[in-house]
Amino acid sequence: MPRLSAFVLVFGLLALPLHGQSRLELEQLLSQYQQARAGLSIEPVKCGFPAIAALQAARQTDGQWQALWKTASARPSLPQSYVTADGKFRFHYTTSGPNAVSPSSTNPAGVPDFVYAAGLAAQQAHRLLVEELGMQPPPSDNGQDGAEYDFYLLELGNLYGDTNPEFSGGSGPSFIRLDNDYGPGFYSRGLDGLRVTVAHEYFHAVQLSYLFRGEDIFFFEMSSTWFEEVAHPEVNDYYQYLRFWFRNPQVPLNATGNYHEYGSAIWLHYLTKRLQPGLVREFWERMLREPALFAMQSVLGAGNYPISFGQAMQEFCSWNFFTQERADPELYYSDGEDYPRIQMQAVQTTARDTTFSGRLAPLAAHYYQLVRTARSAQLLLEVDADPGRWAITAITGSPDEGFRLLADQAMAPVTLAASANEDTINIVVANVGGPASLGQSPAANYALQVKYGVQPQLESVLEKPRPNPLRLSSGGVLIFPYRLATRERVKAAIVREDGRVIREFDLGSRSAGFHTDLIWNGRDASGEQVSSGVYFLRFRAGALIETAKVVVIAN
Repeated sequence: MPRLSAFVLVFGLLALPLHGQSRLELEQLLSQYQQARAGLSIEPVKCGFPAIAALQAARQTDGQWQALWKTASARPSLPQSYVTADGKFRFHYTTSGPNAVSPSSTNPAGVPDFVYAAGLAAQQAHRLLVEELGMQPPPSDNGQDGAEYDFYLLELGNLYGDTNPEFSGGSGPSFIRLDNDYGPGFYSRGLDGLRVTVAHEYFHAVQLSYLFRGEDIFFFEMSSTWFEEVAHPEVNDYYQYLRFWFRNPQVPLNATGNYHEYGSAIWLHYLTKRLQPGLVREFWERMLREPALFAMQSVLGAGNYPISFGQAMQEFCSWNFFTQERADPELYYSDGEDYPRIQMQAVQTTARDTTFSGRLAPLAAHYYQLVRTARSAQLLLEVDADPGRWAITAITGSPDEGFRLLADQAMAPVTLAASANEDTINIVVANVGGPASLGQSPAANYALQVKYGVQPQLESVLEKPRPNPLRLSSGGVLIFPYRLATRERVKAAIVREDGRVIREFDLGSRSAGFHTDLIWNGRDASGEQVSSGVYFLRFRAGALIETAKVVVIAN
């Protein structure tokens, strides 16, 4: 059995609430890590970085942990090393004792093949992340164990690997530990396990060149798991985390625990296929100014992409329906056929009006399946919170006939024409708005009404703008939600208190329903940021003419 290092023994003592975690959650995290390092965990542990992050935060909170941190974070001592051909990486290893790698060597460098393969994987990860994606390389560690970035191969039990920050705040250098063989206890064994772990952990090293922030652990892990598939699409190690994820769509995207953060890598698979891979770099650059959730909202809301964060979340939730026999690798996930089926909240056959009640936290969804008779149907979502944060999508059809999607947001009904025969309606209810602030993610109740036959039209209306006031220092944007009873051409203008028009919008023809595509970034027509003050939105859609007052705080 592998020997426990002082690093592992620390965790038996640590039980502090960190990063918003409860004491119980933290104890479970550290126990899981300890069991993995001892080779006793039922399932392999993907990454030790969350546990290390907890210890990092603990020693900053309470000085009693400083001495233990120094012992726990000490670099392993291994007698042999190999520097990759590009001179960027040094791999420390041994061919004897409990930490030994297999000495088998058939490569031109004359080092163990396992070590040589690790070097090739590191070079590939660097090329993809730094040279192609344009991210920052890990900073220098001032020559510790050589001028190169350091990897240490040793017996880690059932732990794939970990990345160890060597700084107390902000950003800085790190080193990586890798398992020495990836044996039978791992989902991906041997060289496959090695390659995806090098990719995963090296992205952590790159991330730490930007920042370390405890509340963003979910995004650290989501990003690194996404990158595994980018670097090694043939391995698919992340499949092991999708079973829980698809069984629990009501768990928020930013949640951690039960390996959810690793399964959430599909969010980045969705975004990078729907938009472009460089979006991931933009998120990390924006995170220098604000936490990950807000950074994603800011980047998608800046006007450079065709969809907002809320619209992307709604579409993402619909993509999660298209797996197994419903998969379409051209339109949706490339590996969707291998993903599990999404869990339905309820499956029901009915010919009568029906109401489903539920409760969802931000960035979570429920799925319903109804078998209806050949009648028209209307779906209406009522919520006890800001309706602009909620969305509803109806999916009809079949893999043989093709699928049809109708999507809208709360307060606007989705109307489905009568079908010739009995058919199935799949309904996605999603809370697509991010938390209002860190640590504040209240769930809200909703009622999904399914009504058969013709229903009365809702009136057109301009909803309250949000957020109001708009604080430009946080990089936010102002959204003016509106609802249309019929298709109309939408125009709007931003007006100063003196009546001068500083920005105009022509959104063109918009369909009946709820919309959040009228967005202002606090800049005038020339692109200059406006000053603090009171502004007005003049809104026109057909016969509807409305005015909304907003306050802008520039600094």
